[in-house]
Amino acid sequence: MIKTIVMALLIFAGMVAYDSATSKPTPTMPPTKQEQQQTKEQQQKINKHEKSAAMALFVSLLPDRKTWPSPMQKFYLAFNMEEVIDPIRQNPQWTPLKSMSQDIPKALIAIEDHDFYNHGAIAVEGVLRAFLVNLSAGEVVQGGSTITQQFVKNVFLSHEQSMERKIEEAILSLMLEDNYTKDEILELYLNTTYFGAGANGIKQATNKYFGKQPSALTLAEAAVIAALPYAPSALNPLENPLECKKRQQLVLNSMHKYGMINQGQLAEAKAEVIRLSNGLKM
Repeated sequence: MIKTIVMALLIFAGMVAYDSATSKPTPTMPPTKQEQQQTKEQQQKINKHEKSAAMALFVSLLPDRKTWPSPMQKFYLAFNMEEVIDPIRQNPQWTPLKSMSQDIPKALIAIEDHDFYNHGAIAVEGVLRAFLVNLSAGEVVQGGSTITQQFVKNVFLSHEQSMERKIEEAILSLMLEDNYTKDEILELYLNTTYFGAGANGIKQATNKYFGKQPSALTLAEAAVIAALPYAPSALNPLENPLECKKRQQLVLNSMHKYGMINQGQLAEAKAEVIRLSNGLKM
């Protein structure tokens, strides 16, 4: 058994090394932006095909996947994330970023990971900054995990607090950002996150709380949605509107702090009376 695993790993490592060492032709003239994009897309398809072929060979040399120990399961998953992600995208409730109010992703980024588009899968500075912010506030108001890490934890892993789980989260987060764009990851996050009251994903959440499609939300309503992943049950506005309102105000302040909205938009959103689907106002 051990000999088989070692052989399979050596074969897989050899194929990955071969792929890395293979030189690519250098263009005689600088490519246009369109050509660069086409080349990038073609290379992604080739890389995905090569990875799939290598992994198929690797798996064929091993016993049935159901018998694999946890580390091997995670290793396989790191190179075959599409097995989990593709079905998510095929869900009838799937909502692309372009089909939702742009205040939703902005609000989420402001409160959960304001530097999302500028850092990698793991932000060490973010962890330290969150510690200092929470220490100053005297309570936990900001998390240290990136949106990428949160998605990985929610979809691929358990919420167990252990060093092994943290290492798995880091590896899978790095692999996710290597294979998917920031927009794709944000889209995946919004479509899979639990927002409380039985609502999984952005479409169920906006319908549950406001009786609206994601595209129809106001800035104030988007801030409510962004407030929920932090504590979906405790901040459920249908049951605890006052606590949810406090978090919503924090979201709006964060959006203003990071230049996503101006002073006028901030004041208008804070003053808006939000009508919830159960008839309550907040």
